[in-house]
Amino acid sequence: MAPNGLRICWGRRVRGDKRLECGEEVNDERVIEEVMRLINEFINRVEKHGDVLLSESSTLFDDVINALSDWLGKIETRIGEGDDESIANLRRAMLDIGKEMLRLLKQAREKWLKTYKPELEELINKLGSGGARVIISGEPFNSNKSFVAHLYTENLVVVIARVAKMGSITVNISLIGLEGVRMVVPRLFGDNRLRAMQYGLLLTDGTIDEEGYPVMGTNQLWQAFAWLIAWPGKNHVYINGLSLNNGYVSVMWYLRAVDRRGVFESKAVVAEEAGKLDVEDFLAFLLFVALGDGDVNVKRKRARLTMGSSKVELWSDIIERLRSLGFRIDRDNGYAVAYTAKPSKAVELARKMLGYPLIKALIEDLSQLPDAEKLKQLIELSGMELNPWVGHQLRLPA
Repeated sequence: MAPNGLRICWGRRVRGDKRLECGEEVNDERVIEEVMRLINEFINRVEKHGDVLLSESSTLFDDVINALSDWLGKIETRIGEGDDESIANLRRAMLDIGKEMLRLLKQAREKWLKTYKPELEELINKLGSGGARVIISGEPFNSNKSFVAHLYTENLVVVIARVAKMGSITVNISLIGLEGVRMVVPRLFGDNRLRAMQYGLLLTDGTIDEEGYPVMGTNQLWQAFAWLIAWPGKNHVYINGLSLNNGYVSVMWYLRAVDRRGVFESKAVVAEEAGKLDVEDFLAFLLFVALGDGDVNVKRKRARLTMGSSKVELWSDIIERLRSLGFRIDRDNGYAVAYTAKPSKAVELARKMLGYPLIKALIEDLSQLPDAEKLKQLIELSGMELNPWVGHQLRLPA
């Protein structure tokens, strides 16, 4: 038992229940110490953001609601700009998507104040007094494996995880009971371009779930829009929780392409097909890969693509395509491999990735959202003068 009387036990699976149940009680002081490190980190992060997590009136949803409302006003105004009907239709689709997402955010805000915040406050108090139960899983002493503390209330699921190999701690809170929405998105791009965009999303933040549906969880508002535009037809969208990471609190979105069940067998098949894309479609694929898990750093003036060592074999055909675009390996630390391109290649690639007018309009509009710094950097990079001694950073998924 922990020093303050906190009950800690190993978790075990229960058929038909996503939550772990309490199994063997933990008495090993070394394990308890690792658990308390996770619990203290969780408490510290909640207290750090208490102004939006524990306030009686302000919530973490307020800034997102205000920013999205402002952005939708701008998009509505821009629908009438120019004479390109395809871009106008893109903006109409984004306006419709945004209105539904705004409605979900407002519903989540209301339920946060009524239900989730009181439960979070009670949980924090119980963790301090020893009245809470902590269920653990993973490997507490093996840094190559993850170690996780699970906390449950009636409507909250808190997962505090030490990331394998990295050693960093992530904190995510799932919100139970929020309603989602079924969106029907029009087809705005050709089949080949859509497929390239889908490949890029699936090989970064997206995946294929156990039922065969393409799905993605993201805390980036712009990326939620990008997913929906890339998967025309029916999509199920809902807010599934909060992320307390990287120094801020963000809303987690979950998206499922309902009409695409069984279309993609696995990520390995997706990677193989991505390597076969023609030149223009491969650039669209590369755009969504770079923006998904990567970053564009104009200030540091370097070009770099980094992927986890486990992906090197899976991405073999893609890597060959990257080499043909000027990327060369410059670092391999055993768990990540970095590829670097000459500065002129980075600028040239950025320009080519934004060379298709409808893609450019999509990225430019989404770049006006508050969490879209990557997109702003890419646009700035594409407008820079070519200089063989200056580079820019693009970081692909680890």
